Amino acid sequence: MVTDPTSAVPQTDQTMDDSIWQPSGFIFVICQHGAEAATKLEILSNHPDLKLSFSRPGFITFKVEPGMLPVKFNLKSTLARTYGWSLGRLENSDANPMVAELLHQPTLLQADRIHVYQRDSMLPGKNGFEPGVNALASTVAEKIETALPESDSPPMVNRVARVDQTVFDVVLIEPNQWWFGFHVANTTAGRWVGGAPQFETTQEVFSRAYFKLKEALLWSGLHIQPGDICVELGSSPGGACQLMLELGATVIGIDPAEMEQEILDHENFTHIRRRVNEVKHRDFKPVKWLIADLNTDPQFTIDTVREILNYEQVNIKGLVLTMKLSDLNLTKKVPTMISDVKGLGFKIVKTRQLAFNRREFCLVAFRNKFVLRDSRRTT
Repeated sequence: MVTDPTSAVPQTDQTMDDSIWQPSGFIFVICQHGAEAATKLEILSNHPDLKLSFSRPGFITFKVEPGMLPVKFNLKSTLARTYGWSLGRLENSDANPMVAELLHQPTLLQADRIHVYQRDSMLPGKNGFEPGVNALASTVAEKIETALPESDSPPMVNRVARVDQTVFDVVLIEPNQWWFGFHVANTTAGRWVGGAPQFETTQEVFSRAYFKLKEALLWSGLHIQPGDICVELGSSPGGACQLMLELGATVIGIDPAEMEQEILDHENFTHIRRRVNEVKHRDFKPVKWLIADLNTDPQFTIDTVREILNYEQVNIKGLVLTMKLSDLNLTKKVPTMISDVKGLGFKIVKTRQLAFNRREFCLVAFRNKFVLRDSRRTT
């Protein structure tokens, strides 16, 4: 079972009370553990009027001058997982007094959603850790939900927000130190708890690439339809291919390494066991979506895609590229990467360090807005 954060939902009927939902003097930013320095540089480069304030692994705050940002602001950042207005912090060895203090916050009781989550304690995938709602966050969320006063429509706790709903954030920096604030869910990731989609599956997945691609599709709005022809560069052992086959796609996996036998046995899968530069360009002729997760420099990935697209009969509609970051400071080159991909004929280009990414980020590109719209049609 999957919690679907992108299904079409109406906007909330509630209107924002301007006397309550006002910008504060600080914003908070959630990022990947270890990416703080690069995130600070990126945000200050794109928003030079901000001033760095507090920082812990996976959590950063910036001072904001009055009138600098609107309530529903968009932060220009590839590395920021989610963000919002910071309202304060609480410290106590006992959670109950902190819950009681939160209930005195007028924004909490007026919010549509309450999101409770912990900053990243380590790199995603390390020792089984994945961002999102963990045991500690679930315990605190339950305490808050239990303490809410009776109401006809109390805020829903740790549920995906609808478009433009108000979200009260409780970020667990440490078990005994919480920061709180709010944001308006005006982006796809802003609707998710802590900017991370929560997947529940009882089946075995062959690699974390399954979840990386799933998150990329949800975030970008790309819908792979049954019968779509997809190719993945760097497909071994088959996690992303597994997802595309589940969605009904016809999949070509290109990788000299071995694939999982279950993927090889699927009637809609073809394995080209070669390096990408050894594959004939005509093999890409029927492909609609190109997915790449190559363990190479980002520029090599872009150059490889460019070489494929140079074949005049190739008409790929969209790209989902995993850009490896041997050095997080390579994010300085993101604007150049975006420009390069647009130069290949893709008018819409988005970048984001996904919750299921590690030292990498995702770049999604579409030929135009009509391709994105058409991908959402059901068959």
